[in-house]
Amino acid sequence: MIIEIKQLNKAYGKFRALDSVDFGIQEGEIFGILGLNGAGKTTFIRCLVHFLRPEKGAIYFNGKILSDSDIHRDFGYLPEDFQPPLNLTAFEFLNFLKYSRGSAVSVRECLEWVGLSRDSKKRIQAYSRGMIQRLGLALALIKDPRVLVLDEPILGLDLAGQRQIFGLLRKLNKEGKTIILSTHIFPHIENFCRRIGIIHKGALRFTGAVEELLLKHHSDSLEDAFLKETGLNNEGGNGE
Repeated sequence: MIIEIKQLNKAYGKFRALDSVDFGIQEGEIFGILGLNGAGKTTFIRCLVHFLRPEKGAIYFNGKILSDSDIHRDFGYLPEDFQPPLNLTAFEFLNFLKYSRGSAVSVRECLEWVGLSRDSKKRIQAYSRGMIQRLGLALALIKDPRVLVLDEPILGLDLAGQRQIFGLLRKLNKEGKTIILSTHIFPHIENFCRRIGIIHKGALRFTGAVEELLLKHHSDSLEDAFLKETGLNNEGGNGE
C-alpha cells in the first residue's frame, strides 16, 4: 500500500466528521471516495493533504508517517473550492508556482494537457467555473506528483470537458500516478475507479472493488448499491 489510513478521527466540536476511518490505497490505482454532502469525504481529503489535523489516528505513506515534505514533494491536490488569484493570467500563475516549487514541468505543456493553452494569456477573472477547475488540475500537475488527490475535479465542466479530463487522468494513471478521486457523479466512479471507499456519517461503510459492492447488493447500479449499503434506500432522505 502506498497510503495507509489508521483509525482516523476528526471532530468539529460535538460533531464527529470522521470516526475511526481505516483503509489502504494501492500504488498506481484509481481510488474513488463516495458519500453524501456532510458525510466526511472532504474532511478526509483535507486530513490526507494536511490541510486539517486529525485528533487521533495516523496516515502512512510508503510505510512511514506522512510528512509535510511528502505532501510538498509527492502530492498534487485539487480542492473543490479552488480559488486562484483573479488578477493574473493562467500562465503567470502557474509559472510563478513552478519556480517556487522547483518543478521541471513545462507550464505550456501543462496548460495544454488540461485544455487551457488557447486561454493561457487571459486574466483568470474572465474564466468560467469549468476553466478554473482546469487550472486547478494544472496546478496539481505542475510538480509531476506521484499522487493526485482530486475533490470534484469536473465541477463546472460540460460533457466534452469531462471526457477530456477523464482521458487525461487515465493517461496519467497508466504512467503510474496514483489517483484519489471524490465526486458525486456515480457513473464516473463506476467507469473510472478500480476500488472505492464509502464514507457515511463519518464512518467507512465499505472499501473494495465496485464489482464487489454490486455483487453484495445484487445490483447492476452503483447508485442503487450505494443506497443499500448506507441504508438510505429505506430512509427517504437526501442526507443534506
